[in-house]
Formats: sequence, structure tokens, C-alpha cells
Amino acid sequence: MEEDIYPNQTTQKCIYSFYALIYESNFSLAKKRSVMTAALGYEKWGWRVVGITKEAVFRIAENNFKLPKGLQRDHHLRSRKKTYDEIFKGEKLTFEKWWEVVWKYDETILMTAEEHSQKRQLTENDLIKIDYSLGHFRSAVVGMDFSKRDRQFVRNIFESIQNDRT
Repeated sequence: MEEDIYPNQTTQKCIYSFYALIYESNFSLAKKRSVMTAALGYEKWGWRVVGITKEAVFRIAENNFKLPKGLQRDHHLRSRKKTYDEIFKGEKLTFEKWWEVVWKYDETILMTAEEHSQKRQLTENDLIKIDYSLGHFRSAVVGMDFSKRDRQFVRNIFESIQNDRT
């Protein structure tokens, strides 16, 4: 379970070795981004969800607490493109700096597609923070697990905010 929440240093260094190979390759920047996404993806800790918008909670509630189509994870601090530009455009990063950048900017917020497309800044009132180490909304790059435990978690949030909808 611990490796699901935070990768051990062996895993980190293995992925860093992929980064170093990708960095040194003659791949286009777009291809480097895609390969790095695959190297970092498909992990339970990847694209970790650290928050959910109230609108996403309401959308799940409206769908009988099942994951509806149209929810998306947003790399809210900075886009993956910008993160990957940082790690590939300049000098090759040391392991420590690479991991610091990758881990910091890999966190996501679960939101509706409409909120995602608006790219507006979320306020404290829009967002419920989630301790990612509790293991909710595990990822697999594009998809996401939504377990019975996640349903109950969202139901509990909904019950506490159901009168907040404007």
C-alpha cells in the first residue's frame, strides 16, 4: 500500500533513468513529453488527487454516487506540458531536482469538464482538499479507480456541503 501512495527511491531512480535516456534522445519535445507521461503514468500514485471541486461532488451525487462521465483531473499548479518543458528544455536535471519538480507538479484536482475547460482559478469556496495519502481516486493516467470507499467518501462530503450549491 505504501508504494501506492508514494514511490520508493528504487522506483524513483528507475523512472529517472528513463528520463535521462529520453533527455539524451533525439526525440521531438512532443515525443519526450509523451514518453515521460507513460513512464510516470500507470502508477497508483500518479496524477494524485489532492482536491475535488464542490461542483464535481454535486455531479457525482446526481449520478447516484457513481463516477459520471465528464469528470477530469487538472494539474492545477502547472500543466504537464510546462513541467515537461522544464525538465527537457534546459540542462539535464539532477535526480533530486528532477524528482522535486515531477512530484510537486503531478498533483491534480478532480473537477467537471466545464470547470476544466474554463481554466479559472479555484477559490477556497470551490474546493475540498483531500489528503492524497488516504488513497482516494487512484489513477492509471487517463482513467481513475472509483471504489465503494470513494463513493462513501464523496457521499460524506456531499452531506456536509449539500446546502452550499449556488
